Amino acid sequence: MGSLFENAQRIFEVAQSGGSDDNQDFALLIRPDGGLHFVMESPFSIEGAAAYAGAQSAFRVTRSRDGVRVQGRSGSGDCVLEERNPVRELLRDQPLYRITSPLLISCTAGS
Repeated sequence: MGSLFENAQRIFEVAQSGGSDDNQDFALLIRPDGGLHFVMESPFSIEGAAAYAGAQSAFRVTRSRDGVRVQGRSGSGDCVLEERNPVRELLRDQPLYRITSPLLISCTAGS
């Protein structure tokens, strides 16, 4: 589990430092010979990508306006590192609109 977590931390630091606001979702696979394999197609499962490449470790990196997330898997070990954008978090629980009942006014005309 130690090397899985250390690799996930390194990948997470690089993903955090990227300046792009574009949404990115890709897999980084480490093969038994130490080679790296990237899977950029979407959609994919981390398990399927790892099996296809014969990887000993697999990492899914997701970057968006909401933050950065790295999910790692190696053998029976799993880890997830995540950082959410604090500005987006401030507004998350606030409603974007309010539904109100129509205002009913009754009046009677006096004769």
